[in-house]
Amino acid sequence: MKKVKNRIFLLVISIVIVLTTIFNIGCTTIQPISDISEKIKDLITDVEFDIDIAPIFAAIQDIEKEYLYDVKREELVYSAFEGIIKNIDEKYPELLSAQDKVGLRKIRNEYPEDSLDSIEELIKELMQKKDVIKVKDLIMYASKSMIESLNDKYAYFFYPENYKILMQDFSGSFYGVGMFVNQVDDKIVVFQPIEGMPAYEAGIKSGDEILEVNGKSIKGASVEEVVILIRGEEGTKVTITFFRPDTNEKFTKELARERIEVPNFFKIEVIEEKIGYVNYYSFKQNGDAYDFQIKLEKLSDEGVKVLILDLRGNSGGLLSEAVNLARIFIDEGIIVIVKEKKSTISYSGKDTKYAEIPLVVIVDKSSASASEIFAGAIQEHNRAKLVGNTTFGKGTVQKIYSLPDGSGIKFTTANYFLPGYKSINEVGVIPDIIMDDDKETEEVDEQLEAAKKIALEIIEENKTSQINKDGK
Repeated sequence: MKKVKNRIFLLVISIVIVLTTIFNIGCTTIQPISDISEKIKDLITDVEFDIDIAPIFAAIQDIEKEYLYDVKREELVYSAFEGIIKNIDEKYPELLSAQDKVGLRKIRNEYPEDSLDSIEELIKELMQKKDVIKVKDLIMYASKSMIESLNDKYAYFFYPENYKILMQDFSGSFYGVGMFVNQVDDKIVVFQPIEGMPAYEAGIKSGDEILEVNGKSIKGASVEEVVILIRGEEGTKVTITFFRPDTNEKFTKELARERIEVPNFFKIEVIEEKIGYVNYYSFKQNGDAYDFQIKLEKLSDEGVKVLILDLRGNSGGLLSEAVNLARIFIDEGIIVIVKEKKSTISYSGKDTKYAEIPLVVIVDKSSASASEIFAGAIQEHNRAKLVGNTTFGKGTVQKIYSLPDGSGIKFTTANYFLPGYKSINEVGVIPDIIMDDDKETEEVDEQLEAAKKIALEIIEENKTSQINKDGK
């Protein structure tokens, strides 16, 4: 089988904590805007604003209630206030003089440090300065600045158009050019073009590196930011510049955006007699674990005796999906413990007829978050041999919240632990068998070959055990 390198990332990292109507993603959670609206209605019943700053208030409330670390409201208000001035100064450099900025900052002295009245007054003053300034932009500058002020490398602000694109990833249907990408060190690399889609038809190959999108360098950008640049409305076009390491070639392609349907984020096949192989790209799609179990039934009927589960490049997804997949193979005991600011949630195994099917799991440094939850739990319960490289080491949980203006915010809300309160944060899950994938051997996948060798040994051992049992 041809080597598959730098497997999928599609977006987001993350972990599901099932809380009434909150959706949880890998180490991330999404709160629907309908819930936000009701929350805001309850929270600001007694507060009247001439300008609707409900999104700022919502962001503050979410941070105060859910952010894993304590932060004072006056610090958030200060960040929002200064953020508005900073962003306006960047967008309209000639608008505010030094004296203007001094005068605007005096507004803060007229109100308590934790009062949003100062922000409302600042917005009113700025609206009188220039007609093209929009209130909605000032509101988003404030929310963005508060998120950026958190001491949290996973915190992020999504403008409405970006938040909409982000949400498409979790539906299994989106508009793009049809290629999965991953972050490998500081590069954004194509993991796999989807057959029949624009990227595939244009000759894009696994391993191609993305350099520019629409003429703009993506150096230093996260994979989320690059994906957002590539996505767009159906029928529109995007120009992408690639670098192909194999040929030292730089080239540019104009690709049309089409509707992309991803029925499942895994592929399952029989690669050798009695060995099933599953390339599990992501845990992002709700229901994939259930679909996988149905297909596992068929493999079992076909006589498959050992399963190889490939999590290389799988950067996470829904915690519920990672837990549900683990429950197919673990029938009792703790799978993962999620410790939030004020509570702790444990997820355990359940009765399953696959509690004894032999497993081999392949991981690498891009296996992160929900992947590490599954791989770590499987390893801790001695349910599988792990092959490959030490995983990414992301032991924190983020939640994504919708704000009333259509934007979204993400920040850390919890730490998670493997059984026995074992933390993998900044450490990763260490495989039982360390095996590098030689990039020079394109046609040979050393890690997969090592996994196949283990699988065949298991089959032989079980065959010998059965003969001995029958002979007694």
